[in-house]
Amino acid sequence: MFQSLKDTNIISLQSIRSLAETEYKGPVVSLYLQLNPEKMVPKEKGLARFFRSLKNGAFEKRKDFIAGLPRPQKESLDHDLKEIEAFLAERPLPAKLRSLVIFKSGKALNRIVGLPVKTADHLAIDPDPYILPLEAILEENEKVLVIEVSKKESHFLVYQFGYCQEIDKIKSFVPTDTVDASIPGRVQRHRLTHLQWHLKLTARQASRLYSDWSCKVLVLMGEKRILHLLEGFLHETLREKIVRRVYGSPAANARDRKELIENVLRTHKAERETQAIEDLSRYKPDVIASGLRAVIEVCNLFLVRTLLISESLHQKGSVCKEHHYVSLDETECPFCHAPLLKVENVADEIVEIARLHGVNVTIVEYRQEFMAKYDGIAAVTYVPASLT
Repeated sequence: MFQSLKDTNIISLQSIRSLAETEYKGPVVSLYLQLNPEKMVPKEKGLARFFRSLKNGAFEKRKDFIAGLPRPQKESLDHDLKEIEAFLAERPLPAKLRSLVIFKSGKALNRIVGLPVKTADHLAIDPDPYILPLEAILEENEKVLVIEVSKKESHFLVYQFGYCQEIDKIKSFVPTDTVDASIPGRVQRHRLTHLQWHLKLTARQASRLYSDWSCKVLVLMGEKRILHLLEGFLHETLREKIVRRVYGSPAANARDRKELIENVLRTHKAERETQAIEDLSRYKPDVIASGLRAVIEVCNLFLVRTLLISESLHQKGSVCKEHHYVSLDETECPFCHAPLLKVENVADEIVEIARLHGVNVTIVEYRQEFMAKYDGIAAVTYVPASLT
């Protein structure tokens, strides 16, 4: 049975890569499915119907591979596909999800990943899981280490894709450090020492967890004075990763913790988007392509090193089934000469191909108005397209 999406924990690159490093006795089904409104019509079972279309295309593409499988593996593959289709037809999905990724190979592999970001639709039937698109998405979306600290306790949480998971905590004995004129100074210094030990331990643990969980940014939550003391013990490289400080008593905001973190990251992402768009002005005009047709042209020439695209950009088009070529028109791939497949949104295909080729991709969600001058999409190229 598939893992419940409600119980989904933080996704690590290591765990995804371990799927690809594992040997499977039978073929592996890898499904990337965007959950747009057209597919989510319950009466017509839109997701299952769309899955059948992807399945037919995958069978045609991999017919030689499938034909060469032993009979037990063919039967296992057929069972896997039927199980996935039944899941898509009957299983309610959380409203916040934008995409679904499924890896299936008999009883050996049953993995579902729900994502709050868009992916291009794709179904692969191979000896190993097709993890490249998911790897790129995980690398592109920052994993956040959140430290919620008080005088006696420190909680460490990892946040990614709307999921917040506590991964460690520290509880220390710290006598009150409030200054009291009736208490000798040496006693009060002893109390401060206890607090410093607690914060030093918190700082050391933060460095270890930040590295172990491959986090990219740091958020601190707690009383202003405590956070100021903690920052003094953090390694300089970790202090540079702090994107926000949320002041106040952590206990008072415990129920709203996730919302606080999401608000902080929303602001941070908006600032990153603004900076990325402003950075375009640093380049010479002849290495900037803007508008879908111009960006598609440089993408097909494999010239793109940076891509910015408005999340709302939507345009029908065509794509090579091998991801060689993208077009707004119905034509054939100049590399493999196969007819291009029609797609509902060619922008999603551009993003997927860019990710697969290691392009620095920014999906502009909160500052889309700044992309209007670029018609919703812009690319920075290695060399002027006119020189190719």
